[in-house]
Amino acid sequence: MKNPGILVILAAVAILQVAVPVAMIARREATLRLGRAYKFRTAPVDPYDAFRGRYVWLGFEQTQARWTGKAEPTGRSRGYAVLDEGRDGFATVREVTSQQPQSGDYVKVDQVYRGWGTNSAMANFRLPFDRFYMEETKAPAAERAYRENSNRRGQTNYNTYAVVRIKGDDAVIENLYVDGKLISEFARQQPK
Repeated sequence: MKNPGILVILAAVAILQVAVPVAMIARREATLRLGRAYKFRTAPVDPYDAFRGRYVWLGFEQTQARWTGKAEPTGRSRGYAVLDEGRDGFATVREVTSQQPQSGDYVKVDQVYRGWGTNSAMANFRLPFDRFYMEETKAPAAERAYRENSNRRGQTNYNTYAVVRIKGDDAVIENLYVDGKLISEFARQQPK
């Protein structure tokens, strides 16, 4: 072979192509295994557009919290939502800040912008986990159960929530629940 350097470069690229997805998978699995579990209350999204493909599109009840950042957020900026667990066992966002917290649990949030008028001390945000992936064969029954047990006024007939594992700055949805049951189990028990 005339140029052994090319062979070394090709081998390094091949190793990198395998190492990157393996590292991403390992990080998510570590978060699911070792991360602290928080229950986030979901709010129904337009039920006729609740599923796209093989995932459930989630909306969450809390989309606003007190702003404590030093700098004024600009439209569509990023921030950090500092988490607490309420007496009812559900997660609440205590505050949103522009600086990464040094302690406690938090998640990076998108589209942070200040409220206006009487809400000017508040920040609006979007949580980074809004898709719950399901087996393709279970998604149609789950979609039907979710649609039949929610309405367009932002209310559900059952308590719906997502359990999200938080470890460091990583957040992974563990499962979705309707009336205390896994969405797949709840959908299977609904009349057809």
